[in-house]
Amino acid sequence: MYPWLSAIGQQYARQFAQGRLHHAHLLYGPQGVGKRALAEYLSEALLCHHNEGMHPCGQCKSCQLNQAGTHPDSLVLSDEGASIGVDSVRAISDFVHHSAQQGGAKCIIVPEAQRMTVAASNALLKTLEEPNAHCYLWLLSSDSATLPATILSRCAKQHVYVDDEHAVQQWLTHHAAMAMTSAFAKHFISQPLLLKHWQDNDELEQIQTLYQAVSQLQNGTDGHKLVDILTQNSQYIAIFRLFVSQFLLQQSQKGASFASLQRCEQQLQRFSETLTQTSGLNITLAVSQLLRTLRREFQ
Repeated sequence: MYPWLSAIGQQYARQFAQGRLHHAHLLYGPQGVGKRALAEYLSEALLCHHNEGMHPCGQCKSCQLNQAGTHPDSLVLSDEGASIGVDSVRAISDFVHHSAQQGGAKCIIVPEAQRMTVAASNALLKTLEEPNAHCYLWLLSSDSATLPATILSRCAKQHVYVDDEHAVQQWLTHHAAMAMTSAFAKHFISQPLLLKHWQDNDELEQIQTLYQAVSQLQNGTDGHKLVDILTQNSQYIAIFRLFVSQFLLQQSQKGASFASLQRCEQQLQRFSETLTQTSGLNITLAVSQLLRTLRREFQ
């Protein structure tokens, strides 16, 4: 378990030892904080034949099946695609109502649960209302506010977050040193696994370019290079928006006028709408207009 999640893990261990572990859980928090890793670790512990203090032994048959990704009593829904459909959720119901093949618990993990369609949420509600003994469901979400109230009310909710920045910095130094030394790392210290993902996938240079486009406005920015990066991956648009929003927050703290901030916010909104709806020259123009507005207001 990642060091910044140890306190949450201990909390679940106490609940399990006291016989108070709920059958349905919502783990919510930012992308890259370790929600899925936490759910997988706890599931492995619940399925382990020699579970002590919610720690899997790593040696029993159940642990070996988990390590191979072939445990018959563990179900993890796919996190690919724009939505989670009703057929996927019905598979949960079928899974729950069959006896555990290893004679112990059964565990289900639903990544990005906010992607469930209305029909899928309704189907899941039926499963939540009729829980089976020794069956545990882990819903993961980076945007829990969009989940239906009926789902939220039937889950034990746990905010997953970084509670020890020093532990994160030490972990990053050992596992993602290049990302840790990046100028933009300070903005993602609460999302350490995201920084590691970017390092592992050779994305640090692209994100550094997005950061410099905002933080070094006075030096000029290669608009064409910026457009190329933003059109590679929709995630880059959200990252660039974050950098711009952080820049505007800093300007506000320095006493920038409300009118200047408002003009930049409006331009940022137009930029976002353009990048999600159109392509080509319109995107190039949107990037150029946003950078020009930022320079005009704050250089």
